[in-house]
Amino acid sequence: MDLLVKNEKSVRPNPAKIREMFGNITAHYDLLNHLFSLGRDIFWRKTLARRLLVIDPPGRFLDLAAGSGDQLVANHKQWPEAVQTGLDFSRPMLDLAMAKVEGKPINLVLGDVLEPPFEDNLFDSISISFGLRNLADRQELYKQTLRILKPGGRFLVMEMFYEPRHLLAPVTGFILKKATPWVANRLFKASKDAYRYLGHSILSFPHPAVILDEMAKTGFQKLGYRTYTFDIAMLVWGHKPLA
Repeated sequence: MDLLVKNEKSVRPNPAKIREMFGNITAHYDLLNHLFSLGRDIFWRKTLARRLLVIDPPGRFLDLAAGSGDQLVANHKQWPEAVQTGLDFSRPMLDLAMAKVEGKPINLVLGDVLEPPFEDNLFDSISISFGLRNLADRQELYKQTLRILKPGGRFLVMEMFYEPRHLLAPVTGFILKKATPWVANRLFKASKDAYRYLGHSILSFPHPAVILDEMAKTGFQKLGYRTYTFDIAMLVWGHKPLA
């Protein structure tokens, strides 16, 4: 699969192909997200927004891999006075976001989340929703996030994952492997390969405890996580040390 780069030690997303993929699925992207999550993605985003931390009012937030802007909108509803920035490498996705955030204190930036074009110690909170699994180097993202967070600032990761021990795991596996690509392609003429990849990215994503351990090794403190909706979504958080 071109969307993945394989070598002897790992299988990682192919950044160029991932960018191209997201540029090609914008037409039904939001609708399919709501459909395949049965609308729970809206709740998950609200849950993250409530956990954003303001250090210096009214707050300065960054959403990484901002996509079509739904997390930015959820954050704004919870923190209407906060100044927000959304960073994403797909211009078509940011075009979708632009229509949603017009008139709000939200800036959109085209760029690579692994090389965020921001100064050190800038943001009160940084989030990434359903984007971590598409990155080739999670550790680099953690390092960059620590750099641009204010001391004491909070980093939040909302992501989907697959818990094989859950009672509903066979159903979840079938939906991700078979049903999602079929529905996306047959009913919406969306790329079957794209939604096959997105299903694979969820099935292969680590347990939240693994993400927690990765963040701890990078230097985050006061870590925690919760899972939601029959263990198909996780929220992981950590803080930049004060010193």
